[in-house]
Amino acid sequence: MIVGAIGYNHIHDSHFDENRPLGSGCDLFLNVRTSAFFEINGVSYNVKKGTILLLSSDTPYRYKAVEETYADDWIYFHMSSEEKEKLVGDGVLFDVPMYIGNTEPISSIIRKITYEHYSAEKFHSEMENMYFSILFMKLARFISSSFIGEDNAVSDKLQRMTYLRSKIYADPISFGSVESMAEYLNMSCSGLQHSYKRFFGVTVSTDLINSRVSKAKELLSSTNLTVDKIAECCGYGCTYSFLRQFKQKCGCTPTEFRRMSM
Repeated sequence: MIVGAIGYNHIHDSHFDENRPLGSGCDLFLNVRTSAFFEINGVSYNVKKGTILLLSSDTPYRYKAVEETYADDWIYFHMSSEEKEKLVGDGVLFDVPMYIGNTEPISSIIRKITYEHYSAEKFHSEMENMYFSILFMKLARFISSSFIGEDNAVSDKLQRMTYLRSKIYADPISFGSVESMAEYLNMSCSGLQHSYKRFFGVTVSTDLINSRVSKAKELLSSTNLTVDKIAECCGYGCTYSFLRQFKQKCGCTPTEFRRMSM
C-alpha cells in the first residue's frame, strides 16, 4: 500500500460538501469524527461519529456536514487487488459505513502516520508503512470484536451477510424477496432482518430497493430500454411498484430522470 496524501483531525464548517461522482481515482480511508451525510454508489447514509469508511478508487460518493462543523481523519492511498482481497478476508468492508464507536485508537495511529508521512527523519518511509499496516490490523480487530462479542458464530454470519449485501448490489434481481434471501442463507426471515440491521445499520428491504433504483438509474441513462423493460430488469413484478418506489427515492419519474440525464 502507498499513502498519497493524509490529514489528521481536519475540521470544516457547515458548508462542507465533498462530491466525487466518478470516484476519487484512489482509495480513501475516512475516520468520521462528527455526524455527517454520505451517499455511496447512490445509497444514502446518516453516519454517526465513530464511523470508519473505506471507499474504493472508482466508487462514486458524496459526503457533507450536517452540523455546525464536520471533522475527520483521512488518507488517500493505493492498494493492489491482492491487498484488498486480504482486507476483505479479514472482515473489512468497502464502500459501506462501519460503525466502531470509540475510534480514538484508530485516530492515534493516523496521527503517527501523518507525522512520518511529512517527516524527513531517518526511516520515516519504513515507519509510515509499518503504522499503515498496524492501522488495518487494528481496524480488523475492532470489527471482529464489535461483531463477535461472546458468540464466535457471529463471525461466520457477518461473512454471509456481507456476501449477501454485495450480491444484492451487484445483481438486484438475484433475489425477489426477503423470503428468498432467508432461504438462500438457511435462516428465518426475522433472523435475517434482525442480523442485517445489526450489522449494516439499514434494513435488508431498504438495501434491496436502493439497489434496484440504482440499477434503474444506470439503465435509464445508458440504454433506450422502455420503462416497463427496465422495471423487469430490476426485479419488479409490476411497473406501478417500480414507478412508485423510483419517485419516492429520486423525487422524479423514470422518464423525467432519463430526460435530465441526457
